[in-house]
Amino acid sequence: MVWATTVGSVLGPNLAGPADDAGRALGLPALGGAFVLSVLAFAVVAAGALLLLRPDPLLLARRLATGDGPLQPAPRTGTPAALRAVWATPGGRLGLCAVVVSHSVMVGLMVMTPVHMGAGSGGTEGTTLRLIGLVISVHVAGMYLFSPAVGWLADRAGRSATVAVGGLLLLLAGLVAGTAPPGAAVQLGIGLFLLGLGWSCGLVAGSTLVTEAVPAAVRPTAQGATDLLMGLGAAVAGAVGGPLLAVGGFRLVAVAAAVLVLPLAAVWAGSRRSLLPATPGR
Repeated sequence: MVWATTVGSVLGPNLAGPADDAGRALGLPALGGAFVLSVLAFAVVAAGALLLLRPDPLLLARRLATGDGPLQPAPRTGTPAALRAVWATPGGRLGLCAVVVSHSVMVGLMVMTPVHMGAGSGGTEGTTLRLIGLVISVHVAGMYLFSPAVGWLADRAGRSATVAVGGLLLLLAGLVAGTAPPGAAVQLGIGLFLLGLGWSCGLVAGSTLVTEAVPAAVRPTAQGATDLLMGLGAAVAGAVGGPLLAVGGFRLVAVAAAVLVLPLAAVWAGSRRSLLPATPGR
């Protein structure tokens, strides 16, 4: 599923021009056609999910969990209870921290990169925008393109090991990108690629740990609660990134991102021993 996002990430920007032309032909304001295209795309996806996603994966998972018995209505589980269920196991704690930290670090660094590149790059506006677009494209490729390989790694080496790889990649990304001057597009591209790859490791392995930590009936709420915390963490990281950039530059943003990895390292160290016996493929 994560890998499929690569298609939209690559195809979407290339449709901006044709969508704008179509929007102007319909009498819409500039760039209005992109919104029309988005509405149509969402409508097609919604119709496909309603008509073609059979059997429903959630109902199928519940049926498999109950064996051949009748499918009972799932008990209602609130968000606090789901988070407590996730946090009650070492794997759940590691998965939750991996998802929240990976996403927060990624957003905190990524959203400040265009601002850093645009400030004092020395190039013309058009050239700078093209370089920013190229760097972000490389970053998106790191996020999504290698997700099948990340999933394979999580199955073969284990979820805990994949989370560790992701954390190391996030630290390396901060080091590479944080020491790059505004005009160093190649160095920033490498750093942002590593950032995306570290995010992929944390999200794929972490989400799997969260799902495996709770019963099937609780999984939708647990995953939704995890996504909620992930979004809140990213919102805070993005909001704090601006003042940090203004005070200490992009290097300070990278240092703050590295500090965020420390709690993940602590949880990983505490849960590693209990997760080793159940590591798949060992």
